[in-house]
Amino acid sequence: MIDSLRNLKLRIKSVENTKKITRAMEMVSASKLNRVRNALFLERPYFEKLESMTLRLLAGSEAAKHPFLEKRTASGKIVLCVITSDAGLCSVYNYALIRAAENFINSMAGRKVALVTVGREGFNYFRKLDFPIIKTYAELYGRYSDKAAQELYADLTGLFLNQQADEIYIAYTHFASTLRLKPAVIKFLNMEYPQNEKMEYIIEPDLDSLISQIVPAYLAEKIRLILLDTFTSEHASRMIAMKMATDNARDLIDSLTLLRNKARQASITKEILEVVMSAEALKGQ
Repeated sequence: MIDSLRNLKLRIKSVENTKKITRAMEMVSASKLNRVRNALFLERPYFEKLESMTLRLLAGSEAAKHPFLEKRTASGKIVLCVITSDAGLCSVYNYALIRAAENFINSMAGRKVALVTVGREGFNYFRKLDFPIIKTYAELYGRYSDKAAQELYADLTGLFLNQQADEIYIAYTHFASTLRLKPAVIKFLNMEYPQNEKMEYIIEPDLDSLISQIVPAYLAEKIRLILLDTFTSEHASRMIAMKMATDNARDLIDSLTLLRNKARQASITKEILEVVMSAEALKGQ
C-alpha cells in the first residue's frame, strides 16, 4: 500500500510538471498567434484591393503581356511549394497539409512534380519518399520576415522564368479562424485571370509599363499573404493542441488525486481495523 501511494504521488508530480510545460507553450503560442494574426489582418484588405485592381486591369486588356502570364504545356514540368512547420506539437496541422499536397501530386499523374519545401516537417516527410526537392527553407519557426518572403518569391519566379517549371503551385493552410484552418493548393504561376470582362482604361504612360510593375508586386504580396496565413494557422493549431494537453493533464491529475485519496483512506481503515482487532484480542485474554 505504501508503494502504491508513493507511485501515485510520483505520477501526480510528473503530470503536474508536464502541465506546467504545456501551459507555458500554450501561452507562448497565443502570444505569437496574436502578433502574426494582427499582421495578417492588416495585410488582407490591402492584398484584396491589389488583387481586384490587377485582375480587372488584365481582364480588360486583350494585349496584356508579361512573362508571368505565359501559358506553357510543352513539357508539363510542375513545381509544388509545400509550406509546413519546422516543429511539431501542433496537432494535425502538418498531416492535413501534407495529405492535401499528396492528393494534388496524385492528381497530376503522368507529369513531373518537383518540390520546394518550407519547414522541416514537409522536407523530412517527402525526403523519405524520395521526391525530388529543388530547395528547402528551414528554421523559420513560424516567424514571418520580409527577407524570407522575398527570397521565396525570387526562387519561385526564377524557376518559372528559367524554364525549370511550366506551372508552379503552393500548398499552404488558410486561416479562416482559430478553429477553422483550411489546407489548400493554389496556382501561383503562370498567373491566370478572367478573360470575359471587357473594360477600357486610360493608362499612363502605357499598358506594358503598368503591367510590368503591378504583376510582380501582386505576386510578391501573394507570397507575403500566404506565409502570414500559414504561420497564423501554425500558431493557432499549436495553441489549441497545447490547451488540450493542459486540460487533459488537469483531468489526469484529478483522477490520480482521487485514486491517491482512496488508497490513503483504505490504508487508514486497514490500520484502524488492525488496532481494533488487536484490542479485541487483548480483551479475550
